[in-house]
Amino acid sequence: MPVGKEIPFEDKYHYPFTLTPKDFLIISSQETMDEVFDLIHQRNVGNRFSPIPAVSENETYIIIKPKLKNSNDVSIDSISLDSDILYIKISEFDNPDFKKASRVSPDILLKLTGNVNFKKIITTY
Repeated sequence: MPVGKEIPFEDKYHYPFTLTPKDFLIISSQETMDEVFDLIHQRNVGNRFSPIPAVSENETYIIIKPKLKNSNDVSIDSISLDSDILYIKISEFDNPDFKKASRVSPDILLKLTGNVNFKKIITTY
């Protein structure tokens, strides 16, 4: 993994369903965040809804969809930025909240500290 600027992040939530057809989605406005959470609330089982995060200038929200290998989920180890490429280091993780045999890549909501600009994401194990 290239050495770039280390990006502090918060792994917000892993969703076992699709929120975007693309490999990643940058949430740069409250309107986009509201649309994403409309989808989440439609798929939510039960009557409890997760709170909708507020989008602010000094943070960047993204949804990534990493490819699975031998597990049903992944954990995010580190994130760095080199030029306009965001590098995300992940490791395998068996999530007890997901079906053990699930081969659907989770959509992961991440909050990056700072206003991070990039054009491409590369995930590595």
